[in-house]
Amino acid sequence: MNSESEGNRCRTLAVGALVIVLLTFAAYCPVLPGSFLMDDSWWVGNFNPLINGTMTPYNLWFQMDFTLAAFGWWVEHLVFGPNPAGYHVVNIALQAISSILFWRLLVRLEIPGAWLAAALFAVHPVCVNSVARISELKNTLSLPFFILSFLAYLRYEATALYPTEQASSGQRRSHATLWYTISLVAFVLALLAKTTVVVLPVLLLFCAMWQRRRITDKDILHTLPFFVLSFAFGLMSIWFQKHQALATTELPLPPASFPQRVAGAGYCFWFYLGKALFPFNLCVQYPRWTIDPHTVTAFLPDVLVCVLFILCLWFRHSWGRHALFGLGCFLAMLFPSLGFFDAQFLTMWQVSDHLQYPALAAIVALAASAISALPNQTVYRCVAGILVLGSSVLCFQRAEVFSTPEKLLADTIAKNPSARDAYNELGIIQAKKGDYSGALEQFQFAVKYDPDNCDAWMDLGHTLTMQGKFAEAEQDYLTSLKIRPNASPTHKLYAALLQRQGRNAEALYQLRLAAIFDPSTETYMNLASLEFATGDSHLAVTHFRRALAFGPDPNEANVLNNLAWILATSPDDSIRNGSEAVRYGEQACQMTAFKQAGMVGTLAAAYAEAGRFPEAIATSEKAIQLASAAGNGQLVTANQQLLLLYRAGRPYHEKSTGN
Repeated sequence: MNSESEGNRCRTLAVGALVIVLLTFAAYCPVLPGSFLMDDSWWVGNFNPLINGTMTPYNLWFQMDFTLAAFGWWVEHLVFGPNPAGYHVVNIALQAISSILFWRLLVRLEIPGAWLAAALFAVHPVCVNSVARISELKNTLSLPFFILSFLAYLRYEATALYPTEQASSGQRRSHATLWYTISLVAFVLALLAKTTVVVLPVLLLFCAMWQRRRITDKDILHTLPFFVLSFAFGLMSIWFQKHQALATTELPLPPASFPQRVAGAGYCFWFYLGKALFPFNLCVQYPRWTIDPHTVTAFLPDVLVCVLFILCLWFRHSWGRHALFGLGCFLAMLFPSLGFFDAQFLTMWQVSDHLQYPALAAIVALAASAISALPNQTVYRCVAGILVLGSSVLCFQRAEVFSTPEKLLADTIAKNPSARDAYNELGIIQAKKGDYSGALEQFQFAVKYDPDNCDAWMDLGHTLTMQGKFAEAEQDYLTSLKIRPNASPTHKLYAALLQRQGRNAEALYQLRLAAIFDPSTETYMNLASLEFATGDSHLAVTHFRRALAFGPDPNEANVLNNLAWILATSPDDSIRNGSEAVRYGEQACQMTAFKQAGMVGTLAAAYAEAGRFPEAIATSEKAIQLASAAGNGQLVTANQQLLLLYRAGRPYHEKSTGN
């Protein structure tokens, strides 16, 4: 009988978990194969310190407030490369795993409607902002560890603190140690994925109060290590946000006094509660509200929050106790996102769906338990079925919006016409597709709604440049630089415009400014190339050397090649250096596997300058073969002429321009 009951229980668990998995993948299938959205490409590209080589898997830890997520993106990058489908599958799978763990947590807490709550969370439309965005692996990775830690601690409580099963003290001790270890390790992993889960020990005490109507010394003592971890990670996150994330962002943090933050927290609470219960008209970028702390009405939302909790306390001997537990957990998990601490997200949003992702579970559980209180089981099943089906449809529709950047941006603009960044991003996408008229319209909207948006003015100027409207483009570049004089990308684009007009002296001035504000490989490479084109080989060599000093870069091979060419062929004897030219030329060819005809030709010139003519001849012949295979007749002719010089034992030197 016991084995049969256990078998039925296992089948029930398997079927319940399978249905949640199928529901989740069905609701999110529009994001497959999907696209890279918003800042997705940053974290699976060169912005990730593991991918750009600035950190290694060994020294990454504790260097930011989501190191495990950064490690996860790196692993995904190794496996999936530029294919977004794989990344999306991982996020959807993590959402399903979190939902199943959430189900088991609620069962452990003996909360009615546990499976319904898990199913509703799996397909809740608010979750789409986290699950459909690869950059929000922070959320989808931290939540399953967070729930696992909670669940393991409850098992530890039942084994050691408040034993409910008959077992020997030795068995209880070993099992308790195991569960406590699992809980602590899972909590650390959750914190490493995203530090907003620091509220877990508070929830554990809330749970103790809800279950046993009081918090004992044992509860405080055994949650103390969790509080220590929360305090340490919380301080690290506050420091990182203030001194690194905000220090490197170009967007200013809107000023806010403490009364404004308190008033804003009330607005945020009701906003998130409303979206959790009625997930309609969701948007990536909601309109900002203005709060005047000098008015009494500004604090009305806070007053109503207090009234709500007082009401729950008043009825604490009946439904109020459960509502207080659910709403208390919801508020605690929202706390890191209520705006009390300076954080990078506040530069873009006051509220966002992804910021309430873990807190949403508390409201879903509260709602499901309320529905399960319906006296008629048939009515309960009908209501539950309608809710799961309706939520799945809404989730599917929201996932469809997140299927491409164009759909997401168009949806954002339709719901929030003041979303200045959305206009700009949509314009960039249209410009890349060659739709310059459509792009111009979007950029014009962006500067209309935000005249101080220097990026929009820059993109507007770049689009006009692509259309050959140089005079209009120049005015837009100047407007952008007036707003942000240290914007290196604008200086570089303006320099390119001036260079196309033959205004090289002005272009050099803009590139020199760009090098001051952004001393990068690309900037110095552009500056060196223009210095060389205007006849100053000395400065060109200096700038190419500076470009190499920044370490690994996608342009490094080109920098090495250009530097090798100048050192091998300059008409100035004081610049030429055959041995250096060979060293740089060989590095460039090795980086491109000796398959670039131009770089192989440069190496031949370097060998000739170094007096190594047999190697120069063989290398030049190889360059001719590569150029011929590529159908580059001009390069074939040039290398054939150089080959005659090398066979005659003479290096090639460019003619002096007289400068």
